Amino acid sequence: MTNETQGQLSRSWEDFRHLPFPSGFHSREPDGECMVTMDATLAGCISSAMNGQLDDERHAILHSRIARLGELLPLIRDDENATNYFTLLHQTAMLAAEFDDARRA
Repeated sequence: MTNETQGQLSRSWEDFRHLPFPSGFHSREPDGECMVTMDATLAGCISSAMNGQLDDERHAILHSRIARLGELLPLIRDDENATNYFTLLHQTAMLAAEFDDARRA
């Protein structure tokens, strides 16, 4: 499972890295959440997970940010580019969490 998850994570991360950050979301804060910070935090956790097991703090941050982004996705459905971008970020982060969880087991 870990090798399969790692492959999915690598492909998803590569796809995500080629997407431009959605215009208008540098200042848009659905439910008071800065989407630039959300993006940077999750991207950092994903990148770190791909390079080795996360420490406990990053592990907790990854899981909490995944949950929070899941809450925010319905609030941005009016913007197709943002929905695509943040949905792929969410999916990639979930793969990173699954991969990290498997390494911890």
